[in-house]
Amino acid sequence: MTIYEKLATFNIIETSRMILRPIAMTDAKDMFDYASKPENVIYVFPAHHNLAETRLIITTLFMKEPLGKWAIELKDESVMIGTITFVKIDEKARTVEIGYTLNKRYWGQGLMTEAVRTLAEIGLTEFGLRHLDIVVDTENIGSCKVAEKSGFILQESYKGLDPYTKIVRNFKRFRKVHQVKYE
Repeated sequence: MTIYEKLATFNIIETSRMILRPIAMTDAKDMFDYASKPENVIYVFPAHHNLAETRLIITTLFMKEPLGKWAIELKDESVMIGTITFVKIDEKARTVEIGYTLNKRYWGQGLMTEAVRTLAEIGLTEFGLRHLDIVVDTENIGSCKVAEKSGFILQESYKGLDPYTKIVRNFKRFRKVHQVKYE
């Protein structure tokens, strides 16, 4: 089964505190709530200027090709608090890169770590991925901690072009590899 067939099968994933589900236009206000705050998205993308921009982003980046893109919904509040995506999928090599954004109000509660761990476990066991990567701006200490707490190991540090600002930045690549268990 291809990675894309698996993604279609796992389009809704439940954790103890969250539901990872397809992003809908009804998420626009929740997304705008965090995507419009520069301090919340500084390492991810330019802040949204208005709700119309958020709706356009939802349509073009999430709904047009929805596989491997999940809204993070907090069960207790029934609110969309972020996104987690397979940013790069290499079907032939059976690898993916994970990207994520979380509303700052929910930082420091272990929510993103829970989402990343769950998605990585499913990716390695159900999808048959060889490894998953997380690429983080070196200054993004919170995301570095999420990667480490999720069992990802630092693979390399390098300079690269920020895709949005086109400024050379320092990045870290973390990797979680499929571990074969012998009994």
